[in-house]
Formats: sequence, C-alpha cells, structure tokens
Amino acid sequence: MAEKKQYGMLQMEEDKKKYFDKLIMKKNFAKVDPELKEMILGARKGMPPIIDIHTHPYTQTGWRSLGKFRVHLEKYLYGKKDITPEQISAALPTEDEWVVPFKELGVKVMPCAWAAKTTMGSDPLYKDNTNDEIAAMRDKYPDTVITGWGSVDPWQGWKALEETIRCCKELNLIGLKFQQVGQAFHVNDQRFYPLWDLCQELGMPIQLHTGFTGLGSGAPGALGTKIKYTMQMIPDIDDISADFPNLKIIMLHCSDGRDEDAVLLCRHKGNIYRELSGIWPNYLPENAPKTVYEANRRQRHKYMFGSEFNLYPLDGIIYQHMTFGWREGVLESMFWENTVRILGPELERVGVDLKQWKTNLKEV
Repeated sequence: MAEKKQYGMLQMEEDKKKYFDKLIMKKNFAKVDPELKEMILGARKGMPPIIDIHTHPYTQTGWRSLGKFRVHLEKYLYGKKDITPEQISAALPTEDEWVVPFKELGVKVMPCAWAAKTTMGSDPLYKDNTNDEIAAMRDKYPDTVITGWGSVDPWQGWKALEETIRCCKELNLIGLKFQQVGQAFHVNDQRFYPLWDLCQELGMPIQLHTGFTGLGSGAPGALGTKIKYTMQMIPDIDDISADFPNLKIIMLHCSDGRDEDAVLLCRHKGNIYRELSGIWPNYLPENAPKTVYEANRRQRHKYMFGSEFNLYPLDGIIYQHMTFGWREGVLESMFWENTVRILGPELERVGVDLKQWKTNLKEV
C-alpha cells in the first residue's frame, strides 16, 4: 500500500492527489464528488460550517444575468465552442439543484444579485438576478442560504438609492455587490457618492470587483468592456475607503494584475477586506504572490472565503484551499472566523444566529 502524504489539511496517497487534481477540473461543477466530500468533512470534523460570502445563482435561468458574456465565458473558461444559450440552460442546475452542494458540504452561503440594465439591457439574453430572487432563495433554503447580497444599477440615480433602502429595510439583505466593468463605472466618481453615503448610513457593506475580469476576455474588443474600471484600485477604491471610513469594503478576487495595490490598500485602510474567489487557489502564487504572502501573515485576519460557485465547483475550490500551502490556522480563519469578526454585526442585523460560530471563536 502506497504511503500517504500530507497536503495542507488533507492526507492522501500521491496517486490519489493527482486523481483529484484532474477530477475537479472535469467533473460536473454542480455536484459533489462523494470521496471529496468524505475527505473535506472528515478533515473539518468538529469545526463550525464554512461561510461562503461570494457566489452567483447561475441556474438554468439565472445565468442570463451575464447574457452574451456567459456564452463567451463557456469558450473562455471551459473551451466549449459554438455553444448555444439553450445548451447552456440545459447544462446548468435548477435552483433546487444549485443549493445541494452547500447542503452536502455543510456550507452556509450568501448568493449575489446582479443589476446592470443601463449597460447590459440591450442584450436580448440579459436578465437581472434580482434582489427579490436572492431574498426568496434565503427564505426557501433558510438552513443553507443565510442571507444574500443585493445589487443596484448605479446609473439609476435616486432609483438606485430607493432600491438600496429596500434591500436593507424590506428584503433584509446584508449588503450590495458591484461589478464595475459590467456596470461601466468608477466607484470614486462623485456622481455615485450618495450611494456610498447611504450604504455607510445603513451599515451595508459593499463588494467590489478588483483587478482583471473574465467578462469578454479574449473576444474582439472584449465585447465592449473596459477593465479600467477595476484596474484603477488606486485611486478608485482608495478614495471611497478614505471618504467613507465607516463603510466596509470587500475587495473581490485576487486582484489579478494589481496584486501589490491590493495588499497595500488592505494594509492601509482598516475598512477594506478581501476574498479570493474567481481563480483556482493553486494559481494564486503565480497571479497574486504578495496576496498569498500577506494572507499567510500580517493580513491573515482580513480575508474571507468565497467560492464563485457555480463558475467553479464548490468541492473543488474547498479541496484546493485545503491542500494549498496556507499556514496553520489561516484557512479556518478564512473559512469562517474572519467573516464572523468582520461581518458579525451585519449578519446579526439580518437575523443570522451566530452561536455555532461564536462558541468556537478565539480571541485575536
């Protein structure tokens, strides 16, 4: 019998490791592999549930929030040429199927809405992932979907402000998520300052895309998108984090192409936090070496877990994190501890009972 080796938090034979490394890239992303499930749950036995702060409900109908960009992503991410919208819908899970991996792995999740009618509304494939749909998912699956992130179209002015208030007061969502390339705006444009002021007043954190984006990547002209909206983190995010010091800002993804700016912003601003979805963890050392260094050391208490499910498989992302070279304690901090510390007041505001996490929380 081959000798088992230690890979991060998981122990397995070398051949089995190679097998899983290939499996996660080819498997059905919406389903959990039984062997991976057993390993993941076994290694985390006795620990509180993972909290996933960044996912998208890309179901048989929900994928249309990306419209034509999703059709292109099928080629860019998965190498599927000449795929039709009908084929995309048929291959994706229903809403009931979408939530199953979270249930099987005991992960609590916060799906994100998407609102970009001003910039994407002319696309016949486009349809918002509405705030009402996110709230309905929470109400339908309360043991798994603990809350959600709303989204507003920043170009809609007072309507965006009204919808922000409704997300907080009526729908009871934790905060707002933005994708500045898809929505085509700079966050430090003074025209959007009333939105940040309102979010700060309501105690609603915001998620902002950072660095490179897969939207339109590789297509001629990137299908009209411009990455300037997420590559200029300094001054864009630097400005609003300084001008709205009580606004919690979560910088999404590994900030590919702006690695150093991201760690400097996170160090400099106490109200800036991060998560690392949108990339296979094994690619982090090449794409974001400073991020990996800081997340393992002095910024270890600023990182939360996001999976970007179901563009990526939940079990596969967790598996790669668990076999990654995170220092002892860093991953559990990312999986749940930091989220409870950073977003605890907001989670309790929307009615999430944090008892199962707080009883295991260590003093920092």
